[in-house]
Amino acid sequence: MKKLKEFSAFQWIIDETEPGDFDKWKGSRVLNFIPHRFSHYCKIMHPFYLDHEIKDKELLWSQCDPDEDPAFESAEPISFKELAQNFNLQYTKEFSSHTISHILGNQVPRYMIFPHAGTMERKTVEEISPVLQSFTSGKCCFQYDLLAIPFYREDHSKGFLYYGSLDDVIHLYDSDQHIGSPTYWWNEAKDWCLYTDPDIDFTLFGGTKEMIANLKRNDFLECIEVDRDTRVDYKADMENHPFIIDSW
Repeated sequence: MKKLKEFSAFQWIIDETEPGDFDKWKGSRVLNFIPHRFSHYCKIMHPFYLDHEIKDKELLWSQCDPDEDPAFESAEPISFKELAQNFNLQYTKEFSSHTISHILGNQVPRYMIFPHAGTMERKTVEEISPVLQSFTSGKCCFQYDLLAIPFYREDHSKGFLYYGSLDDVIHLYDSDQHIGSPTYWWNEAKDWCLYTDPDIDFTLFGGTKEMIANLKRNDFLECIEVDRDTRVDYKADMENHPFIIDSW
């Protein structure tokens, strides 16, 4: 694993994504984050949990100690597809934890543990890596945004960029130099690209149809196929909650 000082390897992402128009903002989309060269795209959902030790289903997180950590030992993962069914919602391309939060009026019950934003769980990284390995020859690059770096003393503001084997992503994940998984990672041939936004609790992926099919076949991962124009911000899912758009 080599830490790069020169960031030319990252330039293709800048060149092949569309910058957001914040003066006339109409939502963030896949095309703002993942390069346009790929034929297929998906969202890799970060796990959502239900804590079965919490018997009072009316108890809200806002009523609890803000420093309380969720007890994952008693929590069970639930898929977003199951959540959609439980709430009688459409399982759309834009579906996310924000859909659930909006439906609940942002009054989140304590027994619900929402996904991590800005990083994948270690288990998710462990499940993704072998799938990508079968499509990867050569080395990979891993970039960490400034928000994913607790202590930053570099003479530039581009974050950290590493070059190494795909297996190195686990070592990066466990390092105390960063918070969780890389912001961007891609292979040297640029056949695929992953992106985890600091404010989004799922990961975007661009690659081939076969890659996404293999990710979807993994029993642990939940992938929702999207396209380049799919919205990914917190207001994205208009199909499930169009009635509150005027109040935002």
